[in-house]
Parts: sequence; structure tokens; C-alpha cells
Amino acid sequence: MGLKKETEEAKPGFVDTAAAFIVDKRNGFFLAFIGFAIFCVFSTGWVQVNDDLTSYLPAETETRQGLTIMDEEFVTFGSAEVMVDNLTIQQAEKISDELTKIQGVKSVEFDESKDHFNNASALFSVTFDGESDDEISIQAMNEIKAMLVDEDVYIVSEVGSSQSDEIASEMNVVMIIAVVIIIAVLLFTSHTYMEIPVLLITFAAAAILNMGTNFIFGEISFVSNSIAVVLQLALALDYAIILCHRYTEERTTKPAREAVITALSKAIPEISGSCLTTISGLIAMMFMQFRFGFDMGLILIKAICFSLLSVFTLMPGLLILFSKAMEKTQHRNFVPSIER
Repeated sequence: MGLKKETEEAKPGFVDTAAAFIVDKRNGFFLAFIGFAIFCVFSTGWVQVNDDLTSYLPAETETRQGLTIMDEEFVTFGSAEVMVDNLTIQQAEKISDELTKIQGVKSVEFDESKDHFNNASALFSVTFDGESDDEISIQAMNEIKAMLVDEDVYIVSEVGSSQSDEIASEMNVVMIIAVVIIIAVLLFTSHTYMEIPVLLITFAAAAILNMGTNFIFGEISFVSNSIAVVLQLALALDYAIILCHRYTEERTTKPAREAVITALSKAIPEISGSCLTTISGLIAMMFMQFRFGFDMGLILIKAICFSLLSVFTLMPGLLILFSKAMEKTQHRNFVPSIER
């Protein structure tokens, strides 16, 4: 009876069995992630991006009603402020005449007053025949830029410039800065240098899968499309760090395979509990009256789910793949002791 009881107690549970399956079938998971990632690289082009945040306002709000009335009753023509430096008043008048002749330009305001000409700089107030997002206005803006390509020119206009493109460009810079800072922090706090590629590959896979599946929602806001990857990095990277540190602890007494299985079986409940608090907050955000909250919350919840999928199914195989390199690149702990 005692032997039977010990055997039953030693029988692995569901989490342990699942962890062993993931580790032993790691090559299959590698192939699945590679295939899915290739698909997602192409499917990112299918994502429809909504540049108008006001479309997420509920119909019953005063702001939405006011915008609807304004759109129905008035036409807001596109405009541009074009400043050209280092020219004479005669040259400025000639440019003004040339701007007026461009198809799609409704009018050009320019005179010799200091409001339009000062210190060899001319300011042209251009009004287009269409609204800022009309093709005729965009074409006219392109002709203006082509005409003044050799001049010292500065243009301020919503015509031909997309908020989503500007934010996406800025977020690319933010992402690079964030990755550099994170790598620096990981170098300082890690136990072995080669755990850093494991963490970055895991996150990169999760980010690609999340971006490539946004098309299933039909349309997403340009803000969500631009900043979701950075927020995903902030929200989900710690999941990979938890598993990595668990593996490092287990590796001191176990072979690589057994260490990964034990670490994964211990990390699954910890990480799952941690992510539930984050998901709860995102679900609450989805109940915002401003429906942009629903859009952002849904995409970030999906991002966390893909982060969990990558940590639980891809990262264990990477830990075994990099296990020997991680052993060879171990270094002393740079974090100062804070026992006091």
C-alpha cells in the first residue's frame, strides 16, 4: 500500500506532462513558428488602418454630433503654409504666380507686408480646391514640392501627410531606443550573455505574430497599429525573463532537458497568474465610452496571448538549443547586494 501511494504521488501532473511534450516536440514547434511568422510577414500588409480617431466616438456624444453636422454643412478646404527662404521680393512674387497656376490650387495669399515677406523669407498661404485628404489636393501638394525642390523651403500642412505615418516613424525610433536600453539592462542583470538572444527571439516571434494577425479585426486605429508592439514589449518581456531565470536555477542541479521541463512546469502557473492581472486591466479599458479603448484593449490582449504562446512553446526549445552557449558565456552578477 505504501509503495502504491508513493507511485501515485510521483505520477506527473498535467502541467508536467504538457511541459515534457513541449520540450520533446520542440522541432515541430520551431517549424510551426517559422511557417506562421512567414505568413504574418505577408499578412501585415492586409491590415486596414483607420487614421480618424473621431470615428471611435459614440454617435450620441456631443463631439461626434458636432463633427457630423460640420462635415455635412461645411467644406473645409485643404490649406498649406509654404515658407521659402533666401529670395528677393521679385522672386517671391514670381513663385506666387507659379503656385496659383498649379491645378488644384484655389488661391495663394501673398503680399509685401511683414506677415508674408520678412528678412528675405516669403510665406505663401495656399488654399486647395479640395479637402486635405482629396486626391486633387494631394496632387497639387506634390506639384508644389516638385516645383520648389531646389529652394530652401518649409511646408506646414495636413495635405499629403498622414498622422499614422508620422507616428509610425516616431515609434520606430522609440522601438530602437527601447531595445537598446533593454539589451543594456539585460547585460547588466543576466547570469549569462547568451540568454539575451533567447529573450529577444521569443519577443520578436510574439510581436510578428501579433502584428500579422491584426487583419482579423478588419480595421484598427493608427495608434494601435503603431504603438502596440512597444506596449507588448513592456507588458510581456517579463514573462520570458521569469522562465529564463527559472531555467537558470534548475540548470545548476539538472541536465538541460530536465531543467527546462521543471522550469516550464513551475513557470506556467506563475506567468499565467501574472498575465491575468494585466488582461483584467485591458478588459476594463475595453468598456470605455471612447471606442478607441476597445480597439487598443483587444489588440493588446491578443499581444499578451501570443507572448504567452511564444514563451510556453517556443522559448523552451530555444533554451535547449542555446544551453551549451549559455553555459560558456556565464558571468558574475553585476547587480550589487541589497541584503541590508
